[in-house]
Amino acid sequence: ARTSSPTTERHGTLSGVRGATLIELLTALLVAGVLLAWGGIEATRLLAAFRADAAVTQMLGAVRFARHAAVEHRGTVTLCPAAADRCGRRNDWHRGALVFLDRDGNGRRTADETLLRRLPRLRGGERVYWRSFRNRSSLSMLPTGLTDWQNGNFLYCPPGGDARHARQIILNAQGRIRQARDTDGDGVREDASGRPLTCPA
Repeated sequence: ARTSSPTTERHGTLSGVRGATLIELLTALLVAGVLLAWGGIEATRLLAAFRADAAVTQMLGAVRFARHAAVEHRGTVTLCPAAADRCGRRNDWHRGALVFLDRDGNGRRTADETLLRRLPRLRGGERVYWRSFRNRSSLSMLPTGLTDWQNGNFLYCPPGGDARHARQIILNAQGRIRQARDTDGDGVREDASGRPLTCPA
């Protein structure tokens, strides 16, 4: 019977080792690729959530500030969308916003009305929508700490309108505010009526 030489056995063993090593390497590369892709998706998701929370926190702070300022100054204080020193169009909140002493209570700032705070513009593609009773483009707080009959909400929408990153500030007529929460665990928060948040197309 023919027997393998030591050299042949050695070469056969090395080939087996090389084959196993190649398979392991390809498997490792595949796993690494999947992990990197998953990590990239997760990082993108976390960044979107962070930006959404930052934007809604800024708006939440502005509403609270307006309420406290109205009580402190004993006058009407208005929060309105604005790109410069005057109030802009209804849903221009992404361009920035103003908080000012609204002496005539008309919801629009004139040059002689004191500017109390300015909010910076949002990042590209982000939007904020204000909906309220009386259908005004601005929010006015009275010296009593109440709204000017303006129960409503601010809806934040991320670039692309992904509802998972939508946020909402809910405001009642008494001036109390809260944030919409995801009560059913589906990844999308619900409004005051229990409906999932959606962003305009």
